[in-house]
Amino acid sequence: MRHIGMSVALAAIILPATASAQSVFDGRWRVDLGSTELPKKPWVVTLNDRNFRCASCGTPWGIPADGGFHKVAGQNYFDEAAVKRIDPRTIEFHYRKGGRLVETDRISISADGKTFTSVDTDHATPNGELAVYRSTARRSADGAPGAHPLDGSWVTTSYDKGSDNTMTVTMRMEGDRFSFADGTGSHYTATLGGPPVKVEGDLAGRMIAAKRLSPNALQLDASIGGKADSRMIVTVAPDGKKMNVEATNVKQAVTTRFVAYKQ
Repeated sequence: MRHIGMSVALAAIILPATASAQSVFDGRWRVDLGSTELPKKPWVVTLNDRNFRCASCGTPWGIPADGGFHKVAGQNYFDEAAVKRIDPRTIEFHYRKGGRLVETDRISISADGKTFTSVDTDHATPNGELAVYRSTARRSADGAPGAHPLDGSWVTTSYDKGSDNTMTVTMRMEGDRFSFADGTGSHYTATLGGPPVKVEGDLAGRMIAAKRLSPNALQLDASIGGKADSRMIVTVAPDGKKMNVEATNVKQAVTTRFVAYKQ
């Protein structure tokens, strides 16, 4: 399940690294999902006739699996969740924050129970347009005997599709101020070496602090509520056409790598 993770990564990774008249970062970039190197840490869940629990989430959580919304504590991007059984191999997760539906994840499990496809829809983008992501996963450990087919451990194998508003970003530099905007309406402007700034439109109030590592590389540290959340290392190739991104979830100590190309 995405849990808004990919959109957050895209909204936090890209800022120009220099203050030249025309930075190599300026313009429109598109993420290449085929280049993604995903962490091997499994998603570990329990699902039976009564309850759902995510044991591997950064802050573990669980609710009754009765189709209704229930309060969830300790999560940045939702405070209520519901687990709905669509058919024996299809499950939907619905998330709300402040009473507003923010995300729906629909998981379809294969007949042999070894793989699943998840279609995740972000309902709370700043510009009001739906943002859709699709991922696949394979089973890494069996669930309990007699439990739901989702029960057990899963490793994400790919992000194989995303709506266009999730895959492209636009950047601009003005003096020592650097601006970012994505297709969902999320945006921010930061100064390299300056204080953290708010990502406008982020539901959790995410803050970004940018630091230059070299003429073509940045370190971007994200925090939520004053606590470190993620770290991004962004490096532009010498030809200015390719950007390598290394994104680390600080709480879970896992890293994802991918590439973006200038359009």
